Amino acid sequence: MKKFAAITSLLFLVCCLDREENNLFNHKIDSLTAFAKVYGYVKYFHPSDEASNLDWDKFSIYGAEKIIKLDSNKEYATVLKELFDPIAPSIVILNSKNSTKFNLKSITPENIKGYETTYWQHKGLGCFNDPKYRNIYKSVRVNGIKKTAISDPFGKIIASIDAAKYRGSKVKFVAWVKLGEESTGTGHLRLRVIDEDNTTGFFNNMRRDPILENEWKQYEIIGTIDPLAKTLIFGASLKGKGKLYIDNVQISYEHDNKWFDIPIKNSGFEIDSLANNNNQNRWIHEGAGYTFEITEDEQQEGKRSVVIKSVEETKIEKEKQIFDKQPNFGTIIEKQISENLLCQIPLVLYTNADGTFPTLEQDDTPILIENTLRNINTDPSSLPVRLGNIINTYNVFKHFYPYMDVVDVDWDKELEKALGRCFTDKTEEDHLITLQKFTAPLKDGHLVVSKKNTKRFAPPISWEWIEDKLVITQVHDEQVPIVVGDVVTHINGETAEDHFSEIKSRISAGTEGWLNYRAQTLSLLGEKDSKFIINVDGKEIELLRSEQKVPDEWEVDHKAINNNVYYLNLDRADMPTINKLMPKLEQATSIICDLRGYPNRNHDFISHLLKSNDTTTSWMRVPKIIFPNQQNVRFDNFSWSVKAKKPYLGDKQIIFIIDGQAISYAESYMGYIDGYNLAMIVGQPTAGANGNVNGFDLPGGYYIRFTGMKVLKHDGSQLHGVGILPDIYINKTIEGVKSGKDEFLEKAIELTK
Repeated sequence: MKKFAAITSLLFLVCCLDREENNLFNHKIDSLTAFAKVYGYVKYFHPSDEASNLDWDKFSIYGAEKIIKLDSNKEYATVLKELFDPIAPSIVILNSKNSTKFNLKSITPENIKGYETTYWQHKGLGCFNDPKYRNIYKSVRVNGIKKTAISDPFGKIIASIDAAKYRGSKVKFVAWVKLGEESTGTGHLRLRVIDEDNTTGFFNNMRRDPILENEWKQYEIIGTIDPLAKTLIFGASLKGKGKLYIDNVQISYEHDNKWFDIPIKNSGFEIDSLANNNNQNRWIHEGAGYTFEITEDEQQEGKRSVVIKSVEETKIEKEKQIFDKQPNFGTIIEKQISENLLCQIPLVLYTNADGTFPTLEQDDTPILIENTLRNINTDPSSLPVRLGNIINTYNVFKHFYPYMDVVDVDWDKELEKALGRCFTDKTEEDHLITLQKFTAPLKDGHLVVSKKNTKRFAPPISWEWIEDKLVITQVHDEQVPIVVGDVVTHINGETAEDHFSEIKSRISAGTEGWLNYRAQTLSLLGEKDSKFIINVDGKEIELLRSEQKVPDEWEVDHKAINNNVYYLNLDRADMPTINKLMPKLEQATSIICDLRGYPNRNHDFISHLLKSNDTTTSWMRVPKIIFPNQQNVRFDNFSWSVKAKKPYLGDKQIIFIIDGQAISYAESYMGYIDGYNLAMIVGQPTAGANGNVNGFDLPGGYYIRFTGMKVLKHDGSQLHGVGILPDIYINKTIEGVKSGKDEFLEKAIELTK
């Protein structure tokens, strides 16, 4: 009896401990959620100088680390105040029960003469690194002072030799290289052949396999010198921030299966200075925002090496309005951030030459935070880094994802789930999966979460789900004992259904067609030379993932089906090709246009299907945002404004073939075909994801891209998650795959008879 009582007491104690531990965990999730909400409001909508100059990526990590150190008895409102006071001195965090009206006097100077107002305006979110999208998506702090780094994408040091006598030979460029400590950029060797007509022949700059190591290693590039080569250029470059050291450079060519060195002046950089001129075989350097010098700090051999170093060069300017709408001074947002807390945040502040008002007290300077942030670890093996990445991702989509109103997602609930997963994740791959599962419910076909500098490989097969079975559709290696049409029942020991269920849980897709297309690809990918075991007809077959050259599924870009029907593969045929075909297209009575993929810059073909000019004005919409949570969003409206052209082909029978692979540009194309009723459409619905992409980086080398603008069908109805729908639906069959039939094309041809 005593033993039973002792066991009962022990079980009761364990249950109490589990309950207490669970309560503490829930408290941390609630606290992190509150921090995440204030973080987004301040980062994107509070216009203080301190907030605009902050390294927000590192601050998310810093804040998460502070929050998870809380115990259940500590009031996290105090910690939130400690975190945000130095960067947003005018915001208020208070208990919901003690809510009071915001005191405007606290943000109003005694004399406003010489002051002007500052506030945020966003066209989409101005975070994409690609320069071609900077005019589409832009964020400005109106009347705020902006410091912009002035630098080229990379700084390079190169030399050249006359390549004429080495034409047709293999060439090998070798150098010892290392990145400096704490460098966030990447290193690259460069080897380029310039031909007689000044075009580039062979070129390799290690773009797909950059140098990431902080210790001396030897790297090489091997290529073939073009038959018309004039000059061979070789060297190294630093892309991004940090230092890159280069030493002991060698270049050689192959003759009769032997390698012979080509002499290089100052190959070990032992001479005191670099000669920056264009003489053959002399080192020259270029790149704004980088310095180049001989150094004795590091060397692989001898006493010296050369170092490329990024430097801070900034341009200072006052930001201007990007659209007319603006919040008035006194606009305060009051938001519930937890069950018991709310925050009050002014969207407009006064500013003058001394900065935004109110200013910080001397002892409350943000320099302390800046010094702390400089040493923040960004390795995703760290829990605060993972939590910070989730917090950043949450806020981008909360405030700027233009389809949040049409996707069925409780984004706050998804935040809690993703934060919880961070506590059990251990590896970089775990964190990647968490980010993917977090964003998958947004149902955005453009949305991809990736890890930079990660290369994936596939076994020599392709497959698709047909008639509810996983069917082999291509075999790229004759040695593999599989044939097209075989049905796969198990993958790596689990059923094909279970394997795909997990894969699909990581994919953001608005339509079943795009989801299946992405899953069929991603389900095959893995590390190079990793084993992949499938079950076919009860037999286990082991495959190896490697670098595959996949045969082109589409053999032609155009062809005459018969005397009356002409076929255009819009995935391959470019506009110059189509223009040359116009006489044949004019003679045809039916034209079949295949858009099961992505147009090859040929949307001008639409002009020949229109009888009169396009009158649409607003099917593409860039959101104009000044309030959080996408409240009161307005749009800048755009269209392609297509002009009708001759010859007019719209009087013929036009048939378009589509499927779930058709996304983005293809859907803009099909928007005209569907909206103006220019053709009969056959196949499957398109991907349901259109609009120029946007994207952002996360600490640890992660990158997320997503749809940044709203696109509608021409009649104003929803395209996102719906796609362009066919007039006649077609499904593949296993028998059709086995016999090599293109059932979509066969149906289109049948309709022309």
